[in-house]
Amino acid sequence: MFEICTMTSAFSRRRDGSLISYPEAIRRCKTAGFDVLDLSIASLDRNEGNPLAGEDWEQAVEEIITERDRQGVTFYQTHPPYRRGNIEAYPDPAKEKFYWDMMFRSLEITARIGAKWAIMHVVNDEAEPENWELQLAKNHRHYDKIVDRAAQLGIGIAFENMVQGKMAVHRFGSLPEEMNALVDSYGCDHVGICWDFGHGNTAIPNRHPEGIRMLGDRLKCVHIDDNLGVIDDHFIPFRGNIRWEEVMPVLKEINFPGVLNLELCITDRLPDELKDEAVRFTASIARKLQEMM
Repeated sequence: MFEICTMTSAFSRRRDGSLISYPEAIRRCKTAGFDVLDLSIASLDRNEGNPLAGEDWEQAVEEIITERDRQGVTFYQTHPPYRRGNIEAYPDPAKEKFYWDMMFRSLEITARIGAKWAIMHVVNDEAEPENWELQLAKNHRHYDKIVDRAAQLGIGIAFENMVQGKMAVHRFGSLPEEMNALVDSYGCDHVGICWDFGHGNTAIPNRHPEGIRMLGDRLKCVHIDDNLGVIDDHFIPFRGNIRWEEVMPVLKEINFPGVLNLELCITDRLPDELKDEAVRFTASIARKLQEMM
């Protein structure tokens, strides 16, 4: 049976905005019912006080590893920083340097904690959205050195499909065939796909089984969340309109090698004493998805 997983961002901040430490988040995720975790490190380049972005980041990694072992959990994947906006580089040289410093640090962290995959957002060029050659070239310019470094560290890169929704211009990376083209352009075992069901629901609503079959053995990771097919709500499964009864058996059919990883936004503003109850509820939902397979 596929293991259930959640992101450590289920416990990221208290209602007053203060950070919850990674060791505390790991402990609370375990208590809520999760033995496998996704380390949330997408905010490293925002410089918002995350200890993994500071000078003592290696000590912070050791504290994560210590708590991982104490709780008996494992990490399957991480979510490193991603480029915000369809730009080749940030105008501010300092911001651009910090972005790349944190990107490569996130790969190092992924390897040190024993995770297998780092999730990366597909970049796209809105000027010619249907020009695959142009789109692939932009992704290779941005990601080739990241893919190379990941290989050196013994981890994989899983490209995540993008939101489409009601955007006026088609977004490359929102369709399964585009994801396949990107992964196939690398032609190596350590590059795969992370299918975000919420993103997919804004691009191919009611066609998830077909899309998953198209991805086939390229699919290495998932982000499980729900919506109504318009925006990326990050609802709990069954709150939106994804037909999970049809989706889950297909993951088994294609021999999906990953975990059922939840990427939800339900605890951010909850009082701290309610967060644990909410995350326990999401574990129950994940186990229901297990049963459907």
